[in-house]
Amino acid sequence: MTIDPRIGFWLSIILAVVLYLGGASGEWTDLLGPETARRVLAILALVGGTGSAINAVLHAIPSKSTPAALANFPLGSGKPEK
Repeated sequence: MTIDPRIGFWLSIILAVVLYLGGASGEWTDLLGPETARRVLAILALVGGTGSAINAVLHAIPSKSTPAALANFPLGSGKPEK
């Protein structure tokens, strides 16, 4: 499977915004109150961490399905299934 690099690009931008909002956590308590702020920050942390992991896997997929490219695929055996 080949993935368009634009998907990874936009995913990175979205994750940067999510993680920025999580990093601005000192302001959330004033805006939303302690209980809601805690929930929002937990969701932002989960979305940011999970999204970053997915983005890393997407970038590890080789862009060509040649045997040489598959052999360099860090998440697989390099042997295509028949």
